[in-house]
Formats: sequence, structure tokens, C-alpha cells
Amino acid sequence: MERSDKRDFQSLLWALKPLFNLSGSMPLPFVTTFLFVALDEGKGVNAYARAVGIHRSAMSRNLHALGDRARNGGPGLDLVTVDPHPTAPGRSQVHLTAKGRLVAKEVLQQLRRSHASRLQRPPKHDNRHDRSA
Repeated sequence: MERSDKRDFQSLLWALKPLFNLSGSMPLPFVTTFLFVALDEGKGVNAYARAVGIHRSAMSRNLHALGDRARNGGPGLDLVTVDPHPTAPGRSQVHLTAKGRLVAKEVLQQLRRSHASRLQRPPKHDNRHDRSA
């Protein structure tokens, strides 16, 4: 793997660290769901399920775990809230909670820091591809 590819993976992991810090081992489907909600709040469960490419029931479970109560009745992560749609009975809207907004902001800050530090580093010359060496 190229050094720049490794740095990209490292940047991604660093950016997602605020999410992993919440529960120690947040499953990737929860991370993906959270990022889709942060990207475009206010959609319904079905819209997020289509965007992610999973069944509505799986999306509902993910959102439930990211909400205030986990499936087992214990405390959830309190990152999102699923509320009734104000004008369409039977539909819902998903929003970030205050905690969810804070975590989303931390993820973006980590990503920007990582990107900025990469821009400040001078590129390293790779002699393997230099035919004149």
C-alpha cells in the first residue's frame, strides 16, 4: 500500500475517533447511519434506508441505537431523535440531538485538522519511480 493511501486511511480513522470514543466499539452501520443523518437531517427512516442501501427495519434499528434508548432498553447513544413529521401523519423525521451535533462537529474538526496537517507537510520524494536515480 502506498504511503499516501496509508495516510488517507489514518486520516479517516482519526476523523471517526469521536464516534468510537462514545461506545468503545461502534458498529460500522451505526457510524454510516450517523454520517448520513449529519449530512442531510430531517429525512424519514425510509429515505436514509434507501441512501445507505439497507432495509427499513435495519435502518430503524440503527436509528434506535443512535437514539436515547438501545434495543435492550438500556441507554442509547443519544445522537439522533426520530420525531413525527409535522404535516404528514405516519411519517417521521430524523434529526441530530445537541450531543449529535457536537460529535458531528468534532468529526469535522478532526478531518479538517488531518487535512490541514497533510497540506503543511512537504511531499516526500519517492526514489523508486525516479529513473534518473
